Amino acid sequence: MKAAKYLALFFVLLGGTATGDDESIKKAASAVDSILESHWKSKGLKPNAPISDEVFLRRVFLSLAGRIPTPTETVSFLESSSPDKRHALIKSLLSQESFTSHFYNFWADVLRFKSHYVNRANVIEAAYSKFIRESIRANKPFDQFVYELLSAKGYAWENGAIGYYHRDPEMPLDNMAITSRIFLGTRIECAQCHDHPFDKWKQTQFYHLAAYTYGNKPVNEAFGGARDAIRAMQKEITDDFNREKATSKDGGKAAELRKNQRLDDMEYRKIVGIIKGPVGQLLSPIGLERKIDSLLKLPHDFKEQDGKPFDVMKPASLMGPEAPVEPGKDPAEPFARWVTSPENPRFTKVIVNRLWKLMLGVALSEPLDDLRDSGKAMVPALEDNLEKLMVSLRYDMRAFISVIANTKAYQSAVSTMEFSPGDTYDFQGPLLRRMTAEQAWDSVIALANHDPESRNLKREQFEERRINISKMVCDAYLNFDGKKLVDMAYARLKAEKDLEKREKTIQEALIVANRMGDKAKDTELRRKQGELSRERSESFVRDFIMPLLENLVTIKAGKNASLIIDQNYKKNPNPRVLAIETWRSIHVPGYGPPPKTTAQLEEDAKAQLKQLIDLATKLGYPPKDHPQFVNYCRQASEDWLRASELDSPAPRGHFLRIMGQSDREFVENANPSASIPQALALMNSDIISEKNLLSPFSPLMNFISQAKNPTEKAKAAYLAILSRHPTPDENAAWNKATASGLSINDLVYALLNSKQFIFIQ
Repeated sequence: MKAAKYLALFFVLLGGTATGDDESIKKAASAVDSILESHWKSKGLKPNAPISDEVFLRRVFLSLAGRIPTPTETVSFLESSSPDKRHALIKSLLSQESFTSHFYNFWADVLRFKSHYVNRANVIEAAYSKFIRESIRANKPFDQFVYELLSAKGYAWENGAIGYYHRDPEMPLDNMAITSRIFLGTRIECAQCHDHPFDKWKQTQFYHLAAYTYGNKPVNEAFGGARDAIRAMQKEITDDFNREKATSKDGGKAAELRKNQRLDDMEYRKIVGIIKGPVGQLLSPIGLERKIDSLLKLPHDFKEQDGKPFDVMKPASLMGPEAPVEPGKDPAEPFARWVTSPENPRFTKVIVNRLWKLMLGVALSEPLDDLRDSGKAMVPALEDNLEKLMVSLRYDMRAFISVIANTKAYQSAVSTMEFSPGDTYDFQGPLLRRMTAEQAWDSVIALANHDPESRNLKREQFEERRINISKMVCDAYLNFDGKKLVDMAYARLKAEKDLEKREKTIQEALIVANRMGDKAKDTELRRKQGELSRERSESFVRDFIMPLLENLVTIKAGKNASLIIDQNYKKNPNPRVLAIETWRSIHVPGYGPPPKTTAQLEEDAKAQLKQLIDLATKLGYPPKDHPQFVNYCRQASEDWLRASELDSPAPRGHFLRIMGQSDREFVENANPSASIPQALALMNSDIISEKNLLSPFSPLMNFISQAKNPTEKAKAAYLAILSRHPTPDENAAWNKATASGLSINDLVYALLNSKQFIFIQ
C-alpha cells in the first residue's frame, strides 16, 4: 500500500489533516478508544475503571519522564482545577529533558548500546551516544533515525550513527539478524545456517539480505600517507632487483640477496611501530567504511536445494518492494530506504507495537520481534489504525505516544493478570508492571537531587573532547607529508638505538652494583634509568609529535596561529604515556572549544556557588546551613545523576544492575523479575540514610520539613514518594506508629520499601 493511500485513509478517519496539534491528538485518541470499545463489546467485556488524578500523575510521569514526579510537581498538578490538565501535563512532559533521558534508556536497551569496550578508544561509542540522545532531543522522525543508522558510514565525528554497525564489528551476518529483529520484527537468524525450521525464510534469502551491508569494515587508523611512502621505497627496491635480474648471469641470485638485504635494512616493522606508537588507542577504531566490491558467498557447507556452496549472493529485499542496487553505488542506502519505507509490511507495524507495549505493557502482536504471516494482532482493527496513524504523523514518535497517553484505555486502572506468551489481552487498561531499573533509580533521583533534569555536563564535555582529540590526531597524520613522516621515523629509530646503547650500559652497571651490594650505586643508576626514560619520551614528543601538531595548526588556523596548552589538564606523570598525554593536553583551533583558563574556571565556580546559595534561600534554609546545603548539592551532582547520564550499562553491583538493568549483550535484555538482592538494595544500602535521602538537605526531607505536625508530615511523605494522599486507614496506622515512638524517617523507609513504590499502578 502506498504511503499516500495510508494518509488518505487516515484523513478520512479523522476528518482532517493528521498532525501533532492538540485537537488532532485528541481526535486520534478518541478513534483508538472507539475501536477498543467496539472490540470489548464484541467480546462482552467492560473497560477497567477510570483512574484518579493521583494515579494518572504518577503513571504518566513514569511513562514519559521515566521517574516519579517531584513533590512540587505533585502538588502543582493535584491542586490544579484546569479541566484539561491531563492533556497539558502529557504535552509538557513530552517536551522536557526527562523524556529525552527516559527514551534514551529505552533505545539503549533495544540497540544494545554500551559506553565502553576493553582495548578500544571508545570514540565511536561517545559519538553514537551523542547521536542517539540528540536524535531523541530533536524529535527526529523514527524512519529518518533508522535510515541514518542503516546507511551510516564515515568517521565517528562526522556521523555518530556508525555506532550501530560498530556494535557488531566484523560480524555483518549477526548484525543483519539483529537489524531484522529490531526494525522488522523478523527472527531470521535461524536461516543463517539453514532454512528456517518454523518460518518461511530460506538460507539464501538471509544471505541475499545480508549482502547489502556485508562490505562494512571498521576504520582503525590514518597512516595512509606513511604507508604509501614505505610502499614506494619497497617498490624502488623491487624495480632495481628486476632490472638487475634481467641482465644477471647467475639467474638473479646475487640480485635477490641484495634486494632482501635492502628490505631488511628498511626495518619496516620498527618504522611502522614508531609511526603508530604515539597514537595508542586514540585511533582504534574511528570510523566505518563500506567496500562495495565485497562479495558474500554461500558457506562451504550449504546443503539446501536453491543454491550451491560459494554461490555469490547479490543484495535482495526480504519482503514487500524490491530494493535494487545501482552498479557502483552504496548498497546500504537502498537497503535503508527499503527497511524504513511505509510500503514495507513490517517496519511500521513493529514500531507501533513497540511503543504501544512501552505504554500499556503488552504489544498488540506478541512477540513483536517474531512476527509471522500466520500471526494475528489481538485487536487487528486497532493495529491497522495505529499503523496508519504512525505514517500520517510521519513517524513522529512523540505525537504518537501523546495519542496513546490521551486515550481512556491508558487512563484506566491496571489489569493484574500475568501475561504469558500465547495469552490474549484485550487492553481494558495497562498491565500492572514493576518499574524498570532505570525508572526505580531515576525516581530515587527525583527525591535526592534538587535538579532531577540535570545533564551530566562534565561527562558530555569529556566525551566531546575524546571525539575531538581523535579527530585532531587523525587529521594530524592525514595532513602530514607521508615521505617526511617516514624520514622522521628513521631519525627517531636512530635516536632510539643510541638510547638503547646507553640503557644497556646502565643495565650492565646495575647488575654489577647488585652483585657488589652497592645500594648507593644501585639508587644512582635507577635514577639515571628514570632520567633516560623521561628523555626518551620528551625527545619523542619534541621530534615526532610536535611537528605533526605544528603542521596541523598552521593548516587549520594559519601561519601565525599557535598551539594552546591546557594548563588545567592533569597529566599522568608516567613517562611511558607522555605521548598520549601530549595529544590530550594540547588544543588545536577548530577541534572543539579551547580549554578554559584558571580564571574562567574560578568564575564558573563562583556562579555555581551563587546559584546554590540562592536555591538554599528560596527553599528556606537559614544562612548558617548554606555551606552544608552547598556541599550536599555538589555531592548530589556527582552521585545522584539519572541513569542516562551514567555509564551504559552501569557497573556490576550498582543499584541499576541489581534492579535488573540490561547488560546490553542482547536485545531488550533487562530482567523485570523480582529478587532478594533487589529487596535488599533499598533496605540495607545507604540510599535511605542521613547523608542521602534522609539528609535535611534532600528535596524529600525539605518538603516534609515544611509540614507543621506529624499528620501533615505523613501526608507530605505520601505525596512525595507515592504521589498521593494517605488514606484514613493509613493515617490511623501512622498515628498508632508515632505513639509507639516511630519517626517520620521510619515512615519514609517503609514507603520506599513498599510494593506501592516499585509498582506502576
